[in-house]
Amino acid sequence: MNGIASSGNGAAPSVNGTAPNGTVPTANGIAPQVNGTAPQVDGLANGVNGIALNGTSSSLDGSPQTIFDAIATRIPSRAALAAKLMMKYRDSTVHEVTVENIMGGMRGLPCMLWEISESDATGVRHHKQSLSELEASLPKWPGSTQMSPEAMLWFLYTAQIPTSAELQGFAAELARRAELPSDALAFIDTLPKNISADSQNIMIYTFLGKYSKFNAALARGISKDDLWKHALEDALDVIARSPVIVAAVYAKANGIAQNAVPFSPAFDMAHNFARYIGKEGDNDFIEFTRLCWAFYLDHGASVSSHGMRLASSSWADPYSSLAAGYIGATGPLHAKAIGDSVKFNLKALAALGSDPSRDEIIAYIGNYISEKKIIPGYGHALLRVRDARLEILRRFLDEHPSSDPQARSLLSLIRNMNECVPELLRERVPGMKNPHPNCDTLNGCILHAYGYPSDQLMLFFACSRAMGFMTQYVWDRALGLPIERPLSVTMDELLAKVQS
Repeated sequence: MNGIASSGNGAAPSVNGTAPNGTVPTANGIAPQVNGTAPQVDGLANGVNGIALNGTSSSLDGSPQTIFDAIATRIPSRAALAAKLMMKYRDSTVHEVTVENIMGGMRGLPCMLWEISESDATGVRHHKQSLSELEASLPKWPGSTQMSPEAMLWFLYTAQIPTSAELQGFAAELARRAELPSDALAFIDTLPKNISADSQNIMIYTFLGKYSKFNAALARGISKDDLWKHALEDALDVIARSPVIVAAVYAKANGIAQNAVPFSPAFDMAHNFARYIGKEGDNDFIEFTRLCWAFYLDHGASVSSHGMRLASSSWADPYSSLAAGYIGATGPLHAKAIGDSVKFNLKALAALGSDPSRDEIIAYIGNYISEKKIIPGYGHALLRVRDARLEILRRFLDEHPSSDPQARSLLSLIRNMNECVPELLRERVPGMKNPHPNCDTLNGCILHAYGYPSDQLMLFFACSRAMGFMTQYVWDRALGLPIERPLSVTMDELLAKVQS
């Protein structure tokens, strides 16, 4: 591949296709530890580009780091850990695969490396930090009281808390990358209005693949050691452009001039986004955007993130990888539940009013259960406790109450149902492991209360997940992880295995 050696069975190659003289060859493309030291990156064993591996968040001269510097600083230690796992523990058993794991969609099967978060029944932690801990420790954008998506992204990439200067420098860097190419804006304008916003989003990401710097680097022929740098170039462009794509689709649907208010380095992503769609003066909307984009960036290997990861493991460019994952998000058992929950709650409001009795709620939901209909916004594929994100959303509502009577009625009804429905689900749905409401029961309804179009809700939230996934994309390339290629079996083969 123009200077990058490949290997069989889809495994990533060793650097330049050969093992270093006198060392153990690479395993599945992951460079091994040599003599107990971290693998070298750019020829520096204990640092990258002259930066010492001291865990700090600034360069040697005290100036703010760039995101490239901060990631490069972390690569040697993570590469050394990857090498240790592959060389010393490669044959160790970590899980017994059961028939239920295979027949149940790999549920509960720890078979995917996800470097930026840990997810279990109690929730998600990023680099061992909970959302509550990060909410308290991450710097906020000047004048804001909410989590900063730029600060969270920096932390996901680097496992370091950015300084205020690094946060503002990172935000400015993203704003400078945000403008869509003119032919992309023209492409958006040519899309028929009867194509759904979600389909438009998928097509726009695919269209932008022509601008992939990662693809261009592969075509030129580069060292595998440098893949992550070109992946990061694309990733930063994707992060910067994703809010613009959502805004452009919104603008087209609402008759707003495209790119009339370009993103400015003076503002963060949320504020720039609000300016683009005509909501600059709506501080509550800007704050809600910051909050949601910060804590939706990553939640482990969901359907959409797994879809992105699968495509990206083949070295598909970031834009195409996002399009692949976004298709999975359109299913009602995944992100489509956000819009479905809004429809469900609005229908309940029309039937029950804003202040129904407990018995009225139970009777209404009971009918849904009897008819075996999906009740969107309740339960979670992984969580077995209350969704911490939902509590953050509720607190936001307490701090930013709506002035719209209709919106207040809807949000009040949701709170009432959240108190009644879990108990009913526990009683009436055998085997349901988590009857608690999740964040999807409320997030879309808050955005709807701000007047956001119901058919574009998923774009708003998927924008965050797209930005967050780019972290994993970059680290997959930095660690040299191979293509995903699980072994498939038929039910006949499975039966034969267990009977033998």
